[in-house]
Amino acid sequence: MAAIASPSGPRLAGRYGVGLLSIGATISEGFDVLNLHWDVMQERAAEFGTVADRAKWRLVGPMHLAESKDQAIKDVRHGLDAFCDYTQHTVAAPQFRAAGATFEERVGWVNNTGLGVIGTPDEAIVQIERLAEQSGGFGCYLLMAHEWADPEATRRSYDLFARYVMPRFQNSSTRLQASERWSAAIQAPLDAAQAQALKEWTEKHAAEKAAKAAVAVV
Repeated sequence: MAAIASPSGPRLAGRYGVGLLSIGATISEGFDVLNLHWDVMQERAAEFGTVADRAKWRLVGPMHLAESKDQAIKDVRHGLDAFCDYTQHTVAAPQFRAAGATFEERVGWVNNTGLGVIGTPDEAIVQIERLAEQSGGFGCYLLMAHEWADPEATRRSYDLFARYVMPRFQNSSTRLQASERWSAAIQAPLDAAQAQALKEWTEKHAAEKAAKAAVAVV
């Protein structure tokens, strides 16, 4: 079931025990009611004998990522204005209407309102963590297709998301990060042990050579 801001989607999802697709999760009205939507799903699930499963909850939001925020903003000069013009003058969706008349104002509409991210993978991580905290937890974050950037920059954005954002939430790098923290914590004693071992073997080697030299002279 799909939901934007009203409880109709959560009511149906809870009744039939199906997943919920929160299309408007990042617009202000949708973000504010994320935890309420979950409460509605749980109440309806209890009423109809179904199960409300957070793992089946999908949240949708727009992002465009680049190696730097400046580059991301440069990339979206390709299509952000056209996208915003469409929401302002064509589509009948008042809850998803861009603010601003200039390119800079429209970038601010995306970044400063929490609607999405035009920036770096680190900022994408912060956005998803923000959604997780507000909702209490969900199963999957879906990137909204928007054509703000040209195809090459868009593919690069997806690549950055896959390489740096997804592992953070899929625990695929958890053991590597734990190993790194452990190694950092014991770096000093390991350094000392290695230095002592080098010293001892150097001295042992020198002593053996000296002993052989002495035998040869005798």
